[in-house]
Amino acid sequence: MSDTVSMLREVPLFSGMEAEDLAKLAKYLYHKHMTKGQVLFQQGDRGDEFLIVTEGSVKVELVNPDGKELTLAILKPYQFLGELALLDDFPRSANAIAMEDGQLLALNKRDFLHVVNQYPRMFSPITRQLTRRVRVLTDDIASMAFLDSFTRTARKLVSLAQDLGVPGTGNAVTIPQALTHQELANLVGATRETVSKVIGDMRSRRLITVEGHKITILNKQQFAEIANLPSFSL
Repeated sequence: MSDTVSMLREVPLFSGMEAEDLAKLAKYLYHKHMTKGQVLFQQGDRGDEFLIVTEGSVKVELVNPDGKELTLAILKPYQFLGELALLDDFPRSANAIAMEDGQLLALNKRDFLHVVNQYPRMFSPITRQLTRRVRVLTDDIASMAFLDSFTRTARKLVSLAQDLGVPGTGNAVTIPQALTHQELANLVGATRETVSKVIGDMRSRRLITVEGHKITILNKQQFAEIANLPSFSL
């Protein structure tokens, strides 16, 4: 139980909760295994489960009727998905696919509602984190609508580095998740050809290096400037 509570402290959705509330919630969590390529849930599925990634990574994506993919997020340990299922009765709004073998913690909607109905103070920190996620998605929509492909790609790399990045020498930071140009294009909302040209441009300007599909940003401050962002923090 103590290990689960410690893990919940690292999850942004629950980070503002009191220890005793985390302990109450931890009683209802259960472990699940995922294998690479496994579909955890699909658009249109009935949503009745919230998931926390504890090992491995998960891709959350939208697919239109023509089969075109838009990746909303790549989630690593202590990040969460399926949170809307806890709060409404609508079907799943996206697909979730395991990118590698890993482990999940799961919480059933029925059990979540039981706990928060008993302890309504839990809603406040959860609501703050959900509001933050809505703001991030709003920024992503604005980026796709108003920014050119180079800036959109730069901003997405900054976002990935802030969420997943491993600090390197000096001002460098590496995104440990290997991404093909198609996967990055799905994140940016552009074609693979466009993203390939952007990545080539960034490499020629010595803004990034790429090794085994893993991207290293060589200077965080410089990269924040070309992404039209005020700062770059890890």
